[in-house]
Amino acid sequence: MTALAASAYDLRTLLSAWEDSLHAVVELGRRLTPEKWAAPTECPGWSAGDIVRHLSWVEGFLAGRQDPEHLVDWDAFPHVTSDFGRLTETGVDVRRPLGQQEACDELDGLIDLRLHQIMAIEPLDLLTEVPGLFGRPVPLQNLLRVRVLDTWSHLQDVRRAVGLPGDLGTPGAQVSALQLVTALPFVLARNVEAPIGTTLRVTVTGAVAFERWAAVDDEGRGVELDDLAAPAVPTVGLTTDWETYARLGAGRLDVTDPDVLVRIALSGDLDLAAKLPESLAVTP
Repeated sequence: MTALAASAYDLRTLLSAWEDSLHAVVELGRRLTPEKWAAPTECPGWSAGDIVRHLSWVEGFLAGRQDPEHLVDWDAFPHVTSDFGRLTETGVDVRRPLGQQEACDELDGLIDLRLHQIMAIEPLDLLTEVPGLFGRPVPLQNLLRVRVLDTWSHLQDVRRAVGLPGDLGTPGAQVSALQLVTALPFVLARNVEAPIGTTLRVTVTGAVAFERWAAVDDEGRGVELDDLAAPAVPTVGLTTDWETYARLGAGRLDVTDPDVLVRIALSGDLDLAAKLPESLAVTP
């Protein structure tokens, strides 16, 4: 089974994964029919076109652009209940008057602008702090990891919505997988609320295949385990395919749906393991 490569987090790979994923969204958006551009996605209230608009808002915000004042008819979006949700929905709604090609053109132009801004950072180092989405400085590596996961996940949202699967084994997919599995110790200790001494093995098959371990230590903290420290038989185990795992991590699946559960094999303490599918969601 292919292990996730730590080199997926080097600067060259992160930049390439982010840029390529954004270009894939633009290229896909340009060739959609009007009907598929309007197709609903697994993101509540958002069409395939809205995904493009959302990514333009994010990259525009990070580029320092300010959108014009815009009032949203919140009665039309009852599913939006948080401040963060209102912020992101406003960024989409202000762009809804744009035509399909205009929306794709905006995102395409922002890719070049953002890449130019990033390459001008001094020193150009993964630990250099840059403005984050919420205004506070973050290391460049943190920003790029999150941007790759968000962009690649939204690319998959569009692909599923329009029935055009693909890009499941790209560098963007590899970086996204690594970003998701770094959350496993937190998932086990905080989301599952597993007791001290619990061990977890996650096995993923498909275009990005890997096996990862986590445990809850003597102080109740989630920790990652390497292969040498992993027990022969974990307390709980989860096995699934890469696309299902990615959708679980992005909170895109109804984990009570029998058609979803059939793609997830649980083992060990089944009462505890039953909490895992829903607990894997780590993106807002």
